[in-house]
Amino acid sequence: MLRTLRMAAAVAVLVGAGSVLAQGPAAATDLFPVKVGSKWVYKINDQDVTVTVSGTEKLGDQECFKFDTSVGGQVKQTELYFVKADGVYRAKVGDKKIEPAVKILALPAKKDTTWDVDSKVGTEVIKGKFKVADEKAKVKVGGADVEAVLVEGPDFEIAQTKTAIKQWFAPGKGIVKVEYTIQSTTTTMELKEYTEKK
Repeated sequence: MLRTLRMAAAVAVLVGAGSVLAQGPAAATDLFPVKVGSKWVYKINDQDVTVTVSGTEKLGDQECFKFDTSVGGQVKQTELYFVKADGVYRAKVGDKKIEPAVKILALPAKKDTTWDVDSKVGTEVIKGKFKVADEKAKVKVGGADVEAVLVEGPDFEIAQTKTAIKQWFAPGKGIVKVEYTIQSTTTTMELKEYTEKK
């Protein structure tokens, strides 16, 4: 289970305002909510995983949003993300900086937009290409049809392991589903509940 969570943290973007939000495009708040206190509950296999925006943190000169991933009430992983005009970036996992930061969503999210990823987390390589496969993909989440932006990375290398990734970003909820395939084994993370702090 711990390996599943580590891989989920490595290949999935478990997500959830401030000065960065004010500077970033409005679309970022819609497809990638970053309000402190926002909470997502995901289901991975038979396990519930909770992700919370717990605050902000400086990384170099970049103001980032801090996302805590918890299982059974215990924080298992902390990640940092930031928003720029051209997209949403993942900058740090635990105590390891991602160099350079990985863009997980291009903004604006237009169909057929592609971008390369060639980064390291410590000594582990993350390499591949993302593509906005569909701006209005229909995906079932909790038994209901949801319209979302589908981002695909069909041929990634993560820590010397071939991986395929699909992520669905829904307006007002952020990531509602993630599917990743590692050596022919597919794991799905699906949103059960999203709540935003008032």
